[in-house]
Amino acid sequence: MDQRPLCWDDVVRHFHPGWFASVMGTGILAVATLHVAAWMHTLRAVSIALWILNTLLCGLLLIPWGMRWVLFPQDAWADLGHPIRGPFYSTMPVGLMVLALNFVAIGRPILGDATATPIAQGLWVAGVITTFLFGVLIPYRWFTSEHIPLDHVHGGWFIPPVAAIVVPATAAPLIPTWGSPELGYAVSLIAFAFTGIGLLLFLIVLALLFMRLVAHPLPHPHLGPTLWIGLGPVGVGSIVLVRLSETALPLMRLGNPEGAWILPLGGLILWGFGVWWLPIAILLLFRYMRETFPFAMSWWAFTFPLGAYTVSTFLLGDVFHAPTLHGIAIALWMLLLCFWAVVFLQTLRGVLNGELLRPPAPGVQRAGS
Repeated sequence: MDQRPLCWDDVVRHFHPGWFASVMGTGILAVATLHVAAWMHTLRAVSIALWILNTLLCGLLLIPWGMRWVLFPQDAWADLGHPIRGPFYSTMPVGLMVLALNFVAIGRPILGDATATPIAQGLWVAGVITTFLFGVLIPYRWFTSEHIPLDHVHGGWFIPPVAAIVVPATAAPLIPTWGSPELGYAVSLIAFAFTGIGLLLFLIVLALLFMRLVAHPLPHPHLGPTLWIGLGPVGVGSIVLVRLSETALPLMRLGNPEGAWILPLGGLILWGFGVWWLPIAILLLFRYMRETFPFAMSWWAFTFPLGAYTVSTFLLGDVFHAPTLHGIAIALWMLLLCFWAVVFLQTLRGVLNGELLRPPAPGVQRAGS
């Protein structure tokens, strides 16, 4: 174990931009647990506890994340253009928007509309702005940097597209809360625009990653869990198409509102791609486990993508009145709960012993960092 003294300046300077994946994973577990609570009412208390934990976690992580940009802007800017670390900056806006969803779905009955709704709206607006900012700056840095080899592509490249798709997914329940049809209509337009950004970027990254996996050896074990992030755009995209059909389309000035059924059907089609991706991800995980597979913060990639796919399965089960989908969703939730518990405890252990807070030893570059 590294016995070097832990210095706060070093913690801030080397603070990994992917820490907010823990907020994403905890937040989506809270939402998925709320869906399971429809059958097991005692689990509502668990979802409330997860929401409170996620609020504290997000507030705590914002301190070193923000201080790094103020005290060490050159390090933060350098990471933004890094092919491995750069995409993880988008975990911060996703964390904010998932927390906004927590306040709407879980916090509103407890805090009341007057408190929970403005907090959720503020988190969502901040998430939208930073999603677009990082979604532009990260590829810009890549486009203007030296050549990036294809074998540097990894599942983390899905995170900026996921962030763009999370914008409409978290906008949908907020659309009725803006106080006027005009604002709701404007938010609906923003939601559909970001759906296009996220889904098209997902297809681009998917093609790159597929080629990388075919033409090169598997990513380093520290980056292996990021292959699960491919479930993220699928799960979140399905949620978007279902939820926008319920809240956004009624506000849109369309001549044929009866055509709203096509969005949930599109969500089911998109969900179907996950039926292929999930077994691939599981088989690759078993492949990695045959060798040394040490814990890293990238393990949080097991949580949010699976959680989004779980929630989308619940929603599609409701829309299409399919008990089979509900059964699959509960099984996925149980797997999600196991993943989250293991990753959370490992993260807590790494924080308490300082291993996750220390910078790499001189002359050592941690894989995946």
